[in-house]
Amino acid sequence: SRAITRHSCQVPGSALHTVPNPWTTRLSTSTCVSRNRLDSGTRIWLSTATNPLDLEPEIDSTSPPEESILDIMSDPKTVAPSMLAEAWTPLMLSKDEESQGKQKKVEAAISRTIPLLSSSTSAPASASVPFVCRYRSDVIHPLTTQQVYQVQTWISQHESLESLRKKLLDALNGDKSRKKDQALVKRIMTSVSKTELDDLYTPYKPPPRGSILQQIVKDHPKLVESLEELWASDDQNIKQDLALISKLSKEYPKEVIVSWLGSKIASEPKLGEIVSDQLQRYGRLQTKVIHFTDGNKKDNKVYETYHDFALPLRMIKDHQILAIRRGAAQKALRMSYDIDGTKMESCLKYHLHKGEILVPTWLRNKGNLFSDAVHDAWFRLLRRRATTRWWNERCKEAQDRASWVFANNLERALLAPPLQPTRPLLALDPGFQAGIKCAILDASGEVIKLGTVQFLGKHKDRAVSKLQDLLQTTQSMDPSADNTKVLVALGNGHGTNECRQLIQEAAAQDETKLDLQLVNEAGASVWSVSPAASKEFPDQPAAGIASISIGRRLQNPLFELVKVPPKSLGLGMYQHDLSEKELEERLHLTSVDAVAKVGVDLNTCSLSILEKVPGLNKLAPKVAKARPFAFRDELLKVSGLGPKTYENCAGFLRVPNGYEPLDNTLVHPESYDLARFLLNQLKLLMKEDDRTKKRISVPKETWVQQWDKDIHLASDKFNVSKERVIAVLENLIDSILQKDPRLESSADGTSSSSTKVGSIQGCSLLPPDLATDAGKLKEAAPLRGIIGTVRNIADFGAFIDFGGPNDGLLHTSKLGPLELSQLLIGQELGVDILQVDNHRVSLGLYGLNSEPPTQRKRQRDTKVPKGKPKGSGSQGGGSRAGSKRSISTKTNARKKRRT
Repeated sequence: SRAITRHSCQVPGSALHTVPNPWTTRLSTSTCVSRNRLDSGTRIWLSTATNPLDLEPEIDSTSPPEESILDIMSDPKTVAPSMLAEAWTPLMLSKDEESQGKQKKVEAAISRTIPLLSSSTSAPASASVPFVCRYRSDVIHPLTTQQVYQVQTWISQHESLESLRKKLLDALNGDKSRKKDQALVKRIMTSVSKTELDDLYTPYKPPPRGSILQQIVKDHPKLVESLEELWASDDQNIKQDLALISKLSKEYPKEVIVSWLGSKIASEPKLGEIVSDQLQRYGRLQTKVIHFTDGNKKDNKVYETYHDFALPLRMIKDHQILAIRRGAAQKALRMSYDIDGTKMESCLKYHLHKGEILVPTWLRNKGNLFSDAVHDAWFRLLRRRATTRWWNERCKEAQDRASWVFANNLERALLAPPLQPTRPLLALDPGFQAGIKCAILDASGEVIKLGTVQFLGKHKDRAVSKLQDLLQTTQSMDPSADNTKVLVALGNGHGTNECRQLIQEAAAQDETKLDLQLVNEAGASVWSVSPAASKEFPDQPAAGIASISIGRRLQNPLFELVKVPPKSLGLGMYQHDLSEKELEERLHLTSVDAVAKVGVDLNTCSLSILEKVPGLNKLAPKVAKARPFAFRDELLKVSGLGPKTYENCAGFLRVPNGYEPLDNTLVHPESYDLARFLLNQLKLLMKEDDRTKKRISVPKETWVQQWDKDIHLASDKFNVSKERVIAVLENLIDSILQKDPRLESSADGTSSSSTKVGSIQGCSLLPPDLATDAGKLKEAAPLRGIIGTVRNIADFGAFIDFGGPNDGLLHTSKLGPLELSQLLIGQELGVDILQVDNHRVSLGLYGLNSEPPTQRKRQRDTKVPKGKPKGSGSQGGGSRAGSKRSISTKTNARKKRRT
């Protein structure tokens, strides 16, 4: 029944279409034009020569009229992208970025991106993030891929809160004091936080079942009715209100009135925000080890750091939050809060007296009653509510950060550079009782020979002989082996050092040169017993399949690691403390993003890879069954694969040696006409001849300036933006040059190799006698110039496999000129072993000559001040007298902190 305002836009052409106002409804132009799902209204003219997929709805970047904010309360699903963008931009940008003037650009980009990622009645399927980031880069600029994913998450959260938002707006319609608060309505319409909406809905909620407030309503209905009238008074008859409350105080128990007023005060949303802010600023978290009746501690080692731990809430790190949560769940740690209750109550009174919160004037003038009500609100309700909320939000933030670190490490592992040039290799999966599992693979990864070598006891000589035969077979398969080393991929599991000694001994007897590469074998055993592995290698044992996986990981990490469940790759921290569903979803998206960056051969790629192509997922088996394909557009013949799915996946699937040369490029089928025009206009060839290579092997800025007229001509002819033309041209050039983004990221990650810091030149592998004996390793430290491999990356440093019994930590303070963002999973580094303390190994970057860390005293904030009175922890403010620190105690604590 609500009238929808429409707008008109005319572009010279011949096809007549209508477009609803993008303000009041989400619209995907490509779907609308291609399927003719059009509403009646004013007209928009589209050129017949224009590809519909190249057009984007014009987004009004200006804010809506003020009166429209109240109008849309009748339909909360209708929210302008510009309004959402205005609210979400500060959440995305840091204060530094806001000061640099990026806010308006980012806000406009978010406003343009929202319609692409949103589903609606006219466009039931939204575009995938990889498609948007590659083929709509002109629309999303300057947003990064991670920021586009964040916008997609906010859209999903916003849509999931529609029912709660409508319930809140209905309640707000009946509240005369807040109905016209347009800032509040706008906040409700754009919020993506269920907690925030719950806070705003608190004043309108009925009393919780079993609560004190419900009991008061049941026992004293007349009192509640009188108090409600007093609370809603307009402050015009303050004397009369004070007289009435005095009368009620004589007729009813004071505790009942105080409890009702405390509940009313605590339900104010702004007061909750003030408490959360003060708690974050001045609160402290404490943990103690749990002792039992026999005096023993629950765990003396795992949580030793947190046996006597205290830090301000604002200083606690994400990994500390997750560790404390696990320790408390295992009943090894007791957690409490240190809060100055008196100071908090004084702060609440200050804000209530300022009139920032809707509290009647008569209550503020009723001194003792006002103080008692504020104390009841803080002690009974706000304290627990604020600490619980802070803990839940910090746990969620820590989980999100841990998931992001895991996903980032997975992306680095998947996009690790493939073996260049491809060569045959010998893959070894070390073991003791089961022996060394061996696999010879050719340059394409096909299995040539499998075997097992037993080397324990009397089998050692025979094992060396078998390894010699395997090395000779591998060498004979490489035509250039006369001048190169034999490539050996060695898994880094149990028995690695013994296996390395055996293969080196076997090579020494034949004077064979080895190129020995350590490969992370995490997850290889898990995948080898999976149904997918049995289907790919039906006649091979699981042990042999694991060695094949190790070899292929060195040849092409992406195509092999994508088969393994991400959680089995050992790339994250605290992964077992994270939400299973959210972690799996994020890791799947990371795998999809990695596959999209590289692209796959539609006719030859494995099913595991095909499932990670954007848009396919469950359709992958049907696509694999329909192979081979001669053209990309033959995908539309696959059952269940419609135009929107084709739009999302087509650009990432290649058809080499097909009838259409552009099917083997990064160019999307929607832009084939534009690509052909550019090739003809610029006299470029699809194959890399000397002339074409010379013209395009220049920086992007050079050819953009050189071909500026042709770019503008194409923009006018096909009615697309100049940036879209440049993006298509860039995809063409990358395809002609056959660029692999994995090799480019490798070059970026090793850009500092020109310096000696971190270089493996002059470094050697850890001596075998130190690799298995932690005691000898401790005595030998510090050791300089050891070759290590990056296995895991966290916020505080990188974990390096240096050949010892445990990985060592290369802390950020020991990285020198390198940054964590430059490191790649599987990258080799030169490191120094600085210190060995039990199972902890401290490393430094080779070339920095770092000193071993000294035993430092515990930092000032990790210990509770001695002068602190006992019992003042445990969420603080147990009573107004006991919750306040003495002045001398505060002074002593300040002096210690200054010292």
